[in-house]
Amino acid sequence: MNSQIRSLIAVGLLIASCQVTEKPIASTELSGVNEWSIERLEQKATDHLDSTKWDVKQLQFDKETYLKYNEVYNSFPLIQSPCPVAEYEYAVSSVPFILEVNGSVFKGYRIGEYESFESEKVIEKLTLLVLTNDKDSEETASVNSRNFPYLTAQGYFKVSSNEYDWVFSASPDGFSSLLVNMKLFDLRFGETVIIYPQSDKSFLYEQIKDSPNNYQDFEDFKKMIMNHPKVKNQLLSEKNG
Repeated sequence: MNSQIRSLIAVGLLIASCQVTEKPIASTELSGVNEWSIERLEQKATDHLDSTKWDVKQLQFDKETYLKYNEVYNSFPLIQSPCPVAEYEYAVSSVPFILEVNGSVFKGYRIGEYESFESEKVIEKLTLLVLTNDKDSEETASVNSRNFPYLTAQGYFKVSSNEYDWVFSASPDGFSSLLVNMKLFDLRFGETVIIYPQSDKSFLYEQIKDSPNNYQDFEDFKKMIMNHPKVKNQLLSEKNG
């Protein structure tokens, strides 16, 4: 399946707020997960400036796709515009999920990258949960491979009278960050973030040093969240408040 077809599928899934997997045309360069030195990063930045190395077909397709789905792309916190990048090989993933804990409802996203272009294994980089208490609340995410070798994603959650915009980026050298309504989370100190909206439009939060990567089954990770003492205490205080 070529990159144009994959991207069209990604857009369709994006609109439906379902799992998104984006893979461009295969090139001679491997993704090199966990193999990026500062010298390689600098060379990739230089390649992006070299017009002889641009993926011209992908750029043209992006222009056509972004124009066709302009309203969708412009609904995100950051407007996404087509721009040229050097050819690359990288696969990214965004998976929505729902978690119920003692009558409380969380909605969330798992953002990650495939171990290699050919692999089916996803390495999770961010797990974001928001207490919505509404299975029908509106949320969506857009994960982007165009910043390769950096993983980027953005989205929003609309919860009763509150709305939470978020923007995420991860560097192959190990640094990653998440902005939620201008609150910065350094994910080196925990790749799982939980947001608790408050009635006065503020929010409380928890950052947990755990990840779906540490579990064979995502259901086991969800059980960890459900049984986490800080999550239980916060939900108890929410109900008593």
